[in-house]
Amino acid sequence: MGSPDPPAKGSGPIWYFSAVALAGGVCLTGYTIYVWRHRKASAGASLAVMLAAAGWWGLAYALELASTRLPARLFWGDAKWLGIALLPAAFYAFVMQYTGRPQWVNRRTMAALAVVPLATVALLAIPDTHDLVRYYPPGAEADPTRAIAQVGPLFWPFLVYANLVLWGSTALFVWTLTRVSRRYWRQSLLLIVAVLLPSVANLAHNLNLGPFRHVEPTPFLFVLTGAVLVWGLFRFRLLDLTPAARASVFETMLDAALVLDPYRRVVKLNPAAERALGVAAGQAVGHQVERLLGVEPSLVERADDPVLPEEVELGGRRYELSATPLADRSGRVTGKVVVLRDVTERHLAHERLVRLDQQRRWLLGRVVWAQEEERRRIAGEVHDDAIQTIAAARLMLTTFRDQLTDDRQRRLLDHLEEAVSSSLRRLRSLVFDLRPAQLDDEGLAAALREYLTEAARQGGFVAELRDDLEHEPPPEARVIAYRICQEALTNVRVHAAALRVVVRLEESQGGLLVTVADDGAGFEADRVKANPRRGHLGLTSMSERATMADGWCRVDSHPGLGTTVRFWLPTKEAG
Repeated sequence: MGSPDPPAKGSGPIWYFSAVALAGGVCLTGYTIYVWRHRKASAGASLAVMLAAAGWWGLAYALELASTRLPARLFWGDAKWLGIALLPAAFYAFVMQYTGRPQWVNRRTMAALAVVPLATVALLAIPDTHDLVRYYPPGAEADPTRAIAQVGPLFWPFLVYANLVLWGSTALFVWTLTRVSRRYWRQSLLLIVAVLLPSVANLAHNLNLGPFRHVEPTPFLFVLTGAVLVWGLFRFRLLDLTPAARASVFETMLDAALVLDPYRRVVKLNPAAERALGVAAGQAVGHQVERLLGVEPSLVERADDPVLPEEVELGGRRYELSATPLADRSGRVTGKVVVLRDVTERHLAHERLVRLDQQRRWLLGRVVWAQEEERRRIAGEVHDDAIQTIAAARLMLTTFRDQLTDDRQRRLLDHLEEAVSSSLRRLRSLVFDLRPAQLDDEGLAAALREYLTEAARQGGFVAELRDDLEHEPPPEARVIAYRICQEALTNVRVHAAALRVVVRLEESQGGLLVTVADDGAGFEADRVKANPRRGHLGLTSMSERATMADGWCRVDSHPGLGTTVRFWLPTKEAG
């Protein structure tokens, strides 16, 4: 920092400079209070400390200029060094926190930065070493108001330290802001000018350039710097929506992110992108993104479609590629941000789900197979044993009846024979329900046609089967479709009082679509589904069977308008 000299002869009224310095100190104090009360980020606190240091410098400088006695002048000239010494470290903390480098503001760093300021202040506080930093020459007491403080040999180490910290922080600050999007260029320019002005003026004062040799302009210019920073803080919300915040988010994103220029060249990438691409940022910047990703340029151009994102493979991992255009204030596209989201685990999970689905389908097939085998076994046993035995008994009853001459006994045997015949018919119907032979031998349409004929006979309705299948469904789908149709036709026969029933088989979307429609009484489907009662459990059974086969079943019915049952079963191999 420059030597805090009062104005020399010919530099203007002393009280004028004192009043200006006092007003500047008051303004900076007001800025400090305002920023401290409205701070919303760590950079706000460091900015408040920086403004407080500059404010103290200005207030002490005003009192130094206004002092008419040399001891008072010497006291306030030394007191302002509290602000001068604090300012470099506070400015460093503000820049580091604002530019997204809060890890550089730690105890070790701040302790190192405090060594020179504390030593300088300590030298000023000790009478024997005071003049090594600053002093008034002999004869200053003759006219204290015109006295000019001189710098001692230990002033220059502090000056070097202060300028290194201030100019180094300023360079980092400017470098960061010049990399900000054009959307924030105006606020960046204001901040750059506001920060550079006091540093440039202080340098001019220390080099004794022009009018700056007579007066220290730094405290006055800090008023302007503080005004710009505070105005920018709440006009542009710099500490809420700062490049630092965006940079922090960008750097810590789990997804790989690359910023491209209009020619698809990489201008910036985050650490996650470096890991995904397997290259350092310095090697990636300047290269076209399709070269780094190993894809065609058209794929990058299509990546802005949020509905159908593209995927790329890098280093054995799968990434979902998405792109978002970047536009400036005028709406002109200046580039885009490409995000690579690692979806490897999702693909692995999908593969596991596919395998589980294949296992589920296999188990379903085994369950259906076991059920149908058990049905087939029972049907075979009933057919080969019970039905044959009852048929033989009926034949014996017929033979015995023909040998009788008593009409009364013959009538009794007729009734007995009819009962046996009725039982035989029911057993044969049971065998057909358990496992129709046509389902295996002739296919789904043949088995349904026979069942539909029998259901129409029992229910008293006209039945029609429309077979639009080009290929026979696989055995599992065939059996499930037959069982669902059984449930639907049973409901029609028992509840609908229908006059006409139409069953249609067709192929749709890689599966079997079956429609069972009747013109019967109908019912409130939603109410029955919500509160199933006895006699309507077949609806639940149909839905469960279809869902178990990875299909669906829908029932559309209204009172007096009939019922339509439609279900779909997949017939292609999964995976």
